Amino acid sequence: MPAWSFSQRQGGRAAAETNGAGAVTEGVCPRCARDAPIAYRGVVPSCTACGAVRSPLSGPSVNLAGKPARLGGAFAMFLGVLVLVLGGAFALSIWLLAFALSTSGVALGLSLPFALASLVFGVLLLGGGRRLRRAGRAAEAGVREQALLALASERGAITATDGARVLGTTIGDADAVLTALAKREPDRLAVDVDDQGVVWFRPSGVRIGGGGGPFAGPDLRPGGVRVDASESRGRSEQDPYDGWGESDAPKVVKGRG
Repeated sequence: MPAWSFSQRQGGRAAAETNGAGAVTEGVCPRCARDAPIAYRGVVPSCTACGAVRSPLSGPSVNLAGKPARLGGAFAMFLGVLVLVLGGAFALSIWLLAFALSTSGVALGLSLPFALASLVFGVLLLGGGRRLRRAGRAAEAGVREQALLALASERGAITATDGARVLGTTIGDADAVLTALAKREPDRLAVDVDDQGVVWFRPSGVRIGGGGGPFAGPDLRPGGVRVDASESRGRSEQDPYDGWGESDAPKVVKGRG
């Protein structure tokens, strides 16, 4: 765990306990004071930053974000295909029947309105379904990124394994989200590789290593040397905020300047 995280959480918790008249700020975890989404473990909603139990529907959920829009989009696209198929088949049937009883002009005049109507409504449904699915994917990506940024801010640095635990997804998917976010917004998330080759994602403006920064603790090693994983593991087991079974994050201090 980062050496500065305990005192930072204590101050943040006090700030989040009340908001003016004593109400907890909506969407903000009352324990870590971060605007972090929630994750449902079974039926229990938990903060994605600190692991504290949250109230249901107190914020966006990484489990449900974007799913209604994606389901609605899939249903609209299904209806669009159905309208095109059934409407085209009905228009064709009208044309064949009218052609058998009358001239081709009459048959075309009777069947064309049905064909055009099915085409217009089918295309509209397909387009709307695609837009809904894109909106659902964008909402899911936004909530996932928000959860990972809150987790990184709470711990100081995280790995793809930590992100996968919080998001309930694979390590590869979590790594892809973190890497894409770091490339797209380097001013918010930076990447480090430790001596063991482990990739760490940290908030920009926070650096890994010692050097006597304002939040440096006694466990920091001088000269920017990263703390050994076996030593950090023993300390994290006694950390009361180790709610997610996190991996051993290196010590972190705020960047200077």
